[in-house]
Amino acid sequence: MPIEWPEGKRPVFVGAGWTMIRRYMPRTKASNAKEAATMAIADAGLKVSDIDGIFIWANPNWGNVQGPTVWLDIAQMMQVMPWENIKFWLQPEAVAAGSCSGIQCAALALGAGAVNYALVIRTGHHPAGVRYRQISTNRAPGNSAFSTPYGHGVGGAGQSVTYQRYLAKYGAKREEMWGYIGTAHKNGQDTPQSVWRGRLITEEDYLNARLIAYPMNIFDNDMPCDGVLAVVMTTEDRAKSTPHPGGYIAGMAAIPTHRNQTGITEPLEGLEETNGWQAKNLYASAGLNPTDVTVKHVYDGFSPMVWMWIEAFGFAPKGEAHAWAQPETIGRDGPHPLNMSGGNLGSGRVHGFGHVLETAMQLMGTAGIRQVKNNEVALCETGPFGSASSFMATRD
Repeated sequence: MPIEWPEGKRPVFVGAGWTMIRRYMPRTKASNAKEAATMAIADAGLKVSDIDGIFIWANPNWGNVQGPTVWLDIAQMMQVMPWENIKFWLQPEAVAAGSCSGIQCAALALGAGAVNYALVIRTGHHPAGVRYRQISTNRAPGNSAFSTPYGHGVGGAGQSVTYQRYLAKYGAKREEMWGYIGTAHKNGQDTPQSVWRGRLITEEDYLNARLIAYPMNIFDNDMPCDGVLAVVMTTEDRAKSTPHPGGYIAGMAAIPTHRNQTGITEPLEGLEETNGWQAKNLYASAGLNPTDVTVKHVYDGFSPMVWMWIEAFGFAPKGEAHAWAQPETIGRDGPHPLNMSGGNLGSGRVHGFGHVLETAMQLMGTAGIRQVKNNEVALCETGPFGSASSFMATRD
């Protein structure tokens, strides 16, 4: 059954804000958060005192870092701004990258009347001296005995096996991934905050890049960065007094993790089945179909995910995403624009919140040079296999 919001209470995006996304930025997380939040609130035509709800997804850590070190949580966010009227806040603690979960929580709170104006914010931070996704354990119990000792346990390394299976099963070629990588980096050049802006890589750069875990090289893995992205949401009735409302939440879903056995390292066929369940539930929640979607954002923390999400959501038949995800199709001037801001791989890793930000801006009509003409229905998915979250939204 599609979601039914109370009359006038459809949650909608009304503002967007960001900082630069940079490697080892010489600024505090608090300073970045204040800048992004201030921009988003102003973009919505609101004041700090109008915000009465805050929603943050503040995981995960990595390597041997413990505690709230690599992200900014609710307790810290409460100290960043001179908040006056916060009535409700929530910090989902799901593991891995679930940036859409913050949008889901804010939408439910708005629809229920718990808040009137919600700030949803996400911090990206990579501490100097900490290796991205380094295995820190000295144990390999159970099935991990067949993966962890060989470096396959975290990040993209674990997915390289599934990627090889995809290539072999569907006759795909590693070189075809440049179709997405090149498009993402090109899109990132038009994204003001992108860490890659002004550093456009070539196909030769990609194909000859340092391997991380064959067949994945360094450009197949997103760059962990510092930066903060934020959006402001309100209800349909209140949005009428804001400058550019757009992106009314139509449906939401999360991957049914109980159907997933081993997360990101599950065999290809198991991942395809589990991913398909999330897609089925999302479309049912929104009362929409794949052919309705005109703005497409799927998580690209590691490049092979893009092909699998494309197929899971029905944009291309199973086993054909490698041929479908080419510039003439997924470029901003193509029939199926994908990850218009560059995503994680083309703009820098803020755990998928760049997908959320671009979805909001496209539907609000504030994406500038990145704005696509046909943007009636958007699908946004963030997070890797086993812990993904998603929503659909309509322009009007």
